[in-house]
Amino acid sequence: MTLMRQTWRDLIWCHWPVAPSDVAAVLPPGLEPDLFDGSAWVGLVPFSMTDLRLAGPFGSLSKVFGVRNFGEVNVRTYVRGPKGRTGVWFCTLDADSWLAVATAKITFGLPYRRATTHFQRVDAQWRWRSERSHDRACAELEVDVVDDVARPAREGLEQFLFERYALYTTKFGRLWRGELRHEPWRVRDARLRRVRLDTIEAAGFRSLGDAHVRVGEPVSVSVFRLRQVGRTPRTLFGARVPTPHQ
Repeated sequence: MTLMRQTWRDLIWCHWPVAPSDVAAVLPPGLEPDLFDGSAWVGLVPFSMTDLRLAGPFGSLSKVFGVRNFGEVNVRTYVRGPKGRTGVWFCTLDADSWLAVATAKITFGLPYRRATTHFQRVDAQWRWRSERSHDRACAELEVDVVDDVARPAREGLEQFLFERYALYTTKFGRLWRGELRHEPWRVRDARLRRVRLDTIEAAGFRSLGDAHVRVGEPVSVSVFRLRQVGRTPRTLFGARVPTPHQ
């Protein structure tokens, strides 16, 4: 069942290899790091969310509440869930729409944070900046786009990082999987000019190598409802409480 539709624009992927143990430390039970050539990866991924709307006859409500367009900067990593199915795990998602933040938290259980975001494009130079409201953590990313013509993501690391069509989240002590659909990515090479990593570091990561940077062409996205795929242990004052089947 399609819940909503949206378009992603002005997207930059900036990724670094990280220790698999760093990723494992932030994951709930039921998920494990998805590795490429023995490394886990963490991404700083800003983009413009545009034309956000509910699917079906309620799409006009998106206009009424004014949440159709906003900036988002997320910190993400890549995981395998039950039955080995791959997906994205979001450590944080910073967005400058308070209503979108509240709705995403309630509907999807995702760790959205209120932030001020800004995107600027001057010729081949793209620049994103965000600052969170509650802890003032900043993310800055400035790149030079190298290629004039977009191309499909190459087999190997590019497809591993970019061609992801599912996410995992936790709600009500359970593990959920949400899927989405869009056309395959078309990307261009880019060169990193400047980066500030407050939000990466706040999520508990330390890079082990050089940045891998690309920009993406706009895609139209359909988002489907969550499906429960497992339970996560309950806790009481920080201690795990056995579930009835344990």
